[in-house]
Amino acid sequence: MEKGVLRAAATRSALFSQLPPAETSRLLDASSLRQFPAGQALFHQGDVPEYLFQILSGLVRVTQLNSEGEQITLRIMRPGDLCCVAAFRQRSYPATATAIKATSVLAWRTNSFVALTQQSPALADNVVCIAGDRTREMLQRATEMTGKCIAQRIAASLLRLSAQAGVRTPAGIHIESPVTRIDLASMAGLTYFTVSRTLSAWQKQGLVKSGRHRLTILDISRISEIAEPRIGAG
Repeated sequence: MEKGVLRAAATRSALFSQLPPAETSRLLDASSLRQFPAGQALFHQGDVPEYLFQILSGLVRVTQLNSEGEQITLRIMRPGDLCCVAAFRQRSYPATATAIKATSVLAWRTNSFVALTQQSPALADNVVCIAGDRTREMLQRATEMTGKCIAQRIAASLLRLSAQAGVRTPAGIHIESPVTRIDLASMAGLTYFTVSRTLSAWQKQGLVKSGRHRLTILDISRISEIAEPRIGAG
């Protein structure tokens, strides 16, 4: 994809929302286009945050090493996402970001990006909104871990994955193949076997179609009902 096409796609993201043309140009001019092959890290947890990245194409898995030494999948980032906004003005990246397919990004040096936000209240507002959305997502996940049953947690995480890495097809919403059941289990805070057992049961009910390298949500409305049961339903 040509650089001009990628840059045009970037301006349709939340980071560029409502920016005047002159500020859009300054933001684009301050960036550089970078490519990451599948398997390469954009940055590692604990590194000094030298860059912020706007994903233009591809997919990125964001993981965090927990106190038990396990890599926990926090989210899958898709084109349009700003990665890693949590490192904005922080001393280190709080997570590791790895391309799970060939990925193109716009990159800004952190100090240059901070200077741009100081010059543009609209850009600063966009960053605050993006950070707020991510915070709400993490709070929602924390609530799910403590207040929902296993099926609800899996359904909620499946919906989240469908929004982050799903492709709508005639059969349903297909979760792109670099995303694995291990990601789903990690996001739900459950074991791989628990998730596999639940998906097998849902497949028999016609809710999903699950294979070794593919996962398709066939009945998104029913999965949504499992994630958020209606009061009095059942």
